[in-house]
Order: sequence, then structure tokens, then C-alpha cells
Amino acid sequence: MKALMTICTLSTLGVLAGCAGATADVRANGDLSATDAAPQTYRLARTPAQADAGEPLPYERLLRAGLAQRGFEESESSAVRYLVSAAWASRLADVTVATGQCTGGCVPTEGPSLPWFGKRYVHTLTLRFFALPDGHEAYKVSVEKRDRNADAQQALPYLVAGALARLPYAGAPQWRVKLKEAAPGVDQTGGQAGAPAMPAVISVTPLAQ
Repeated sequence: MKALMTICTLSTLGVLAGCAGATADVRANGDLSATDAAPQTYRLARTPAQADAGEPLPYERLLRAGLAQRGFEESESSAVRYLVSAAWASRLADVTVATGQCTGGCVPTEGPSLPWFGKRYVHTLTLRFFALPDGHEAYKVSVEKRDRNADAQQALPYLVAGALARLPYAGAPQWRVKLKEAAPGVDQTGGQAGAPAMPAVISVTPLAQ
């Protein structure tokens, strides 16, 4: 009996060890390549519902910092190159949402079902870049993270880091990003102490089609 308990304990620890860090699955399409020497300027665009919030949205600070690190300049000028919109959502993993065709393993492997660890959640972030002056959608990147944390805001740094890890994700439509969990209380984006920090990117791998 004792030996059986030891085996079960080791198996459980092995599962937990396999969950160290985090992964995010990314889908991207379009082109962000510059066609001239003009800077990559942008302005964040809100939907009417987002505008009614009347305060900064949870992901905006992280998104601004991440885009700045990649050479994008935010501007309120009407002559910006892109309008950037963001859609952020969380749901229980057993609620299915159809998002079109997805091949090559873009849905993460769930692994063994261990209900005593809590329910599984799916957190998503989609960024859309609309090129001006005509306003066509030039680029779209969607990232998904699955975990057992019902606090959607805790997933935001991983979603933003995943969406921007290899922007514009040229060469493949689907990628898997491995992320290292950020140290608690360490915020590299100028936010308040204790706020979720941006995790480090360990690897970015295209998924086979």
C-alpha cells in the first residue's frame, strides 16, 4: 500500500513538473512589413463598449510597452500607419467556440484529466492592425493560453507576450510559444508593484501543418 502511494505521489509530481512555466498557441495572418522609410506608428482603437469603460483597459499598458520594444511608436496623429484593436476573453475550457479551420495541432494537448486540481479555462487575446488611410485589415494575431486559474487578468501578460514574441510571425500561420513564469512582484513595464509582470520567452516554434 505504501509503495502504491509512493508511485501515485511520484506520478502526480511528474504531471505538475510538466506544467512548469506556460505555453501559448498563436495564429497569425497578414503582413506588417514596412513598404517605405516611414515609422511604424499606431493608435489604439477601442470598440464602443471598451470606450464606455472610461479608464485604461487591463491589457493596454502591457501592449503599449511590448509594441514600443518592437519599434512601434504610439501617436494620436491622424496620420498614423495602423489602428490597433484588441479583443480579450476568457471562458471555461469545456465551452467550445468555433473559430474556423485550425490544422496542425493548434489546440494544445489537454493531457490527463485531473478534476481535483480545478476547472480548466481558456484565455484569448486577438490583435488586429488596420492600415491607414484605407482601413483594411493588414494583420491579425490571436493567442490562446489554457490553465486552471479563473483570474483572467493573471493570463494577460502571457497573452501579450505570446502575441508579440515573434511579431509578425512570418513564415508559418501557427506557432507555440513557451514562456517562463515571471517572478511575483517584479513588473518590467512600469506598472504598480504586485501587478502581473511580463514573462520571459523561452522558445517560439512553428507548428507542423
